[in-house]
Amino acid sequence: MDSNTPMGGMNAPISEPLDLIDNLDRVLHTAGDRPSTDTLPALIDPALDFADRKLTRRREDIEEKHRRIAAFLDTTGHDAVVLGRGDSVSWFTSGGDLGQDLSSEVSTVLLYINRGSRAVVTDNVQSARVFEEELAGLGFQLKERPWFEDPSRVIDELGHNKRLACDLAHSPRPWPRDGDPFRAMRRPLTSLERQRLRELGRTLTLAVEATCRNFVRGETEADIAGHLAHRLIREGVVPVDMRVAGDDRLERFRQPTFKAASIDKRVTITATGRRFGLCATVSRTVSFGPVDEKFGACHALAAMIDATCIYFSRDGETVSEVARRSKRIFEKYGRGHEWTLDYLGFVTGYTPRESLLLPDSQLVLTHGMPLCWSPSIGPARSGDTLVVDRRGYEVVTTAQNWPQIDVAVKGFVIPRPGILER
Repeated sequence: MDSNTPMGGMNAPISEPLDLIDNLDRVLHTAGDRPSTDTLPALIDPALDFADRKLTRRREDIEEKHRRIAAFLDTTGHDAVVLGRGDSVSWFTSGGDLGQDLSSEVSTVLLYINRGSRAVVTDNVQSARVFEEELAGLGFQLKERPWFEDPSRVIDELGHNKRLACDLAHSPRPWPRDGDPFRAMRRPLTSLERQRLRELGRTLTLAVEATCRNFVRGETEADIAGHLAHRLIREGVVPVDMRVAGDDRLERFRQPTFKAASIDKRVTITATGRRFGLCATVSRTVSFGPVDEKFGACHALAAMIDATCIYFSRDGETVSEVARRSKRIFEKYGRGHEWTLDYLGFVTGYTPRESLLLPDSQLVLTHGMPLCWSPSIGPARSGDTLVVDRRGYEVVTTAQNWPQIDVAVKGFVIPRPGILER
């Protein structure tokens, strides 16, 4: 693709065929302070037959993922895969809510998947809810055990004399340079996942922007995090990461958690929400009174770097090339060291940070890959979630009712969130 060719972006969002949208954008049609309880994930009625459209789409999504597992088995010579991480199970079950708790990386069930079948290994405490509320009509066999027995006994029976691959086999380490094969199988996002991420992004953005507009000066960072968590949870979005930085804390700590510090001048909220297993991240900044010149300049530069990263996030481009272009802007404006002080971005998906986007990474950006670029300059940050596409990109956390900065990259204008003055 020629670098001077305009690419799709927020002014030309990439949409799925109309028959995949149910002819209604629930979030866009309810773009108030609280969208609608219609966006809450509905419980599946096991009495429904396979003609139910939503159930059919979900089953088709699982069948696509089963094909990816089968291709992995053919390539590696394994006989079956065992999935036990919460993110892996949520991915394969097309958004099943099967995690143990918010702090656990392990699922309440194990999935045993070979080329021709898929089974759920769970205990007698969980099995009724799992099959009535999460997996009804989706083609899973049940392998139930008493809660006091080791689940590995069932896996040993199923996998006797078979070569198994398991996502729990490796020691976890944060944001590895090379993604494991199970995470690689999650890309590209399916059409259902694209639509879900699009809806999640809009709901998350509305909640963050509403929180920025409505909190009271003098409230604490923890107060603001509480307001935001309330808005998200009532929309069926789990707040998995909330970073609220008041006044100058973001300059001292690039990844701050919320504290009891009160807000006097300004605050930046960076929030990650999860729904149907998928995660999206967004950052917004609000100022009480006019923005001071220094902070405004820092925010404008962060927005420029953010826009550059977004523009060059093309199908077939390497992360190192995008990082090289962004580093040139850091250097051009006398901030050559700033990129070393904070994460530039990360691949997202079924975990908030599947892997870091490192400046020397040879990872190739591909169609259907979800990313979050989030550069910071001093006390200012600009960040949104997007999906790489063959036709350009799609920002899924587009500002809904917010000031914007128009950044020109190669002659193409990319709107970036500005600072809300109150």
